[in-house]
Amino acid sequence: MPFPPGVATVTLTGRYCHPDGTPINGTVTFAAPSLLTISGADTIATGSVMVTLVDGQFSVVLIATDNPSAQPTDWLYNVTERLQDVSSRSYAIALPQATPLVNLADIAPANPASGNYVPVIGPPGTPGKTILSGTGAPGVGVGIAGDFYIDTATWNIYGPKSGTWPAGVPLAGSGLVSAVNGMTGSVSLNAGHVGADPAGTSATAIASEVVRADAAYAAASVTGRVTTAEATIAAQQRRTIRRGGIDPSLIDAVYSGTAPTITTTQTTTSSITTPVKYAPPLVTLAGSDVRGDFLFLGATDFAIGAGAPDSSYALPTSKIPHTYASGQSSWAFEFVTDAPELELRFKYISAASMYRLSIDGRPMTLAPQSVGGTTAGSGHMLKIAFGSSVYRRIRVDMYSVPFGGIYIGTDYRLYRPVTSRGRLMVLGDSITDGSAQNAGGGTGTWLYKAARMLGVTDVWDQARGGTGYITAGSYAVFGDRLAADVTAYAPDVLIIKGGYNDNGGNQTTVGTAAAALYSAAKTALPSTQIIVVGPLAPTATPSTGIVNTDNTLAAQALAAGLPFVSLVTGETKNSTGAVISTQNPYITTANVTSYIGADSVHPTDAGHDALGRWMVRALAPVLPL
Repeated sequence: MPFPPGVATVTLTGRYCHPDGTPINGTVTFAAPSLLTISGADTIATGSVMVTLVDGQFSVVLIATDNPSAQPTDWLYNVTERLQDVSSRSYAIALPQATPLVNLADIAPANPASGNYVPVIGPPGTPGKTILSGTGAPGVGVGIAGDFYIDTATWNIYGPKSGTWPAGVPLAGSGLVSAVNGMTGSVSLNAGHVGADPAGTSATAIASEVVRADAAYAAASVTGRVTTAEATIAAQQRRTIRRGGIDPSLIDAVYSGTAPTITTTQTTTSSITTPVKYAPPLVTLAGSDVRGDFLFLGATDFAIGAGAPDSSYALPTSKIPHTYASGQSSWAFEFVTDAPELELRFKYISAASMYRLSIDGRPMTLAPQSVGGTTAGSGHMLKIAFGSSVYRRIRVDMYSVPFGGIYIGTDYRLYRPVTSRGRLMVLGDSITDGSAQNAGGGTGTWLYKAARMLGVTDVWDQARGGTGYITAGSYAVFGDRLAADVTAYAPDVLIIKGGYNDNGGNQTTVGTAAAALYSAAKTALPSTQIIVVGPLAPTATPSTGIVNTDNTLAAQALAAGLPFVSLVTGETKNSTGAVISTQNPYITTANVTSYIGADSVHPTDAGHDALGRWMVRALAPVLPL
């Protein structure tokens, strides 16, 4: 819930990682005084807030410690860190409202005495060179070799000293600045003196400054960690999946710049001159390899395979069954680089292995493309040659592609960008996870298309084919998947979309399972917006089982106070059951043959394109402005 008016808040972010850059799991608790009274906002706050690290990171909004009407005054948060493989520690922090965005690394104490290491004091080093000053010329015994000296009486500068002091030189002479643009004395510069736009409205000048600022930011951000600036941006962007940001054109807009040359070769040897491999988590580093600071999206909990060649490739395992062999098939990663060419190392699985390349926020193609492998089980390099060195934001959506790293030349840089618009997740079935009727599995379904329209980059396909509320398929029912597949990764918006696989079951049993799932989700995710979507009807005249399941889920969503979207009726209902939006049912007699594939159940590529737009129209009324 939002804070009441009159309560000043601070957004606090943080990141924890091992020395090799892999994220640390754990929790961080922030405890306020037992009773904090904010009379100006008619509010009493108490207790503590515990955040669970996701990819080693957190973002939380807390009450500022200097609210003017708060009692007690001058209070502090007590912070308790409980991290994997690290001794817990506690300390106090202040969060003044004058700094609304703070990274914990900037204010947490760093006490060497609390670490498990022994400080060793070395011998004194050679005295450093310095600039001395005084009234009158320096004496013979003043300073050491290499020092400079300023006489404050005459403003002569002497040095560098080499045994004896050389003659002094006036600071205003010898080519030093004595005037600005030909003006002397007290100078006041205006825009015209330096060739700037007097009105300050030149689009060209502004664009040039943006390019220079981006380049400077990029150059300053290659330290292999999320900088304070990035954390600040991320804090502003989280929890902002809003209808005000919907842009239908984004689903069709492709990259309009010069297309790179893309080739795939069956090899594990880079063709780039003096390459550096930026390796994914857990893959062993060798030679010049470094750990890649990638922005992973839609997945985490990486694992590497057992034995060669799988030990050289990583896959996320954050979806049931949480194994390397059958892990997260749909996911993405992003990075920024100025390299004119790069190579993506991957293990080829089959013709179903696909990817989609995006540059500066625009996909090269709408549909995922084949990685172009030849021999199944072998290592390959997918080379992307741009032909020029400029900073680009690169995104690669992966489907069934074990990832071995990114290679770029040693003269270039690679660093991690930030996400935008929060985390969107779907707990569902094969309508979201994809089928043989569409290209690219889950990366080619309505979810990724709707996310682009919403401006969301962190898209989590936590769907498994054949599953439902009471139907486990080859995996588990929704309720049994909630804790490990959903709540562990704290989505900002969770869509529970399913029911097709349950439509032949007992409706009382379906209703009981749905009620339990919605209650558990609300309890486990109090800050998450949860939206229920009913089953897809693959025919223009839905079966009785589909209609009954749709009605059952709508009734349970109403009982739980959750919005409900019906693909059968075209209605969107708010948490009180009121119809707030109506459109045609998703499947009609006019579109069924083009939208539903040959298996008479799953959408085609065209069907997923249409479903993405349909879902955004249905979801928009329940999203915040």
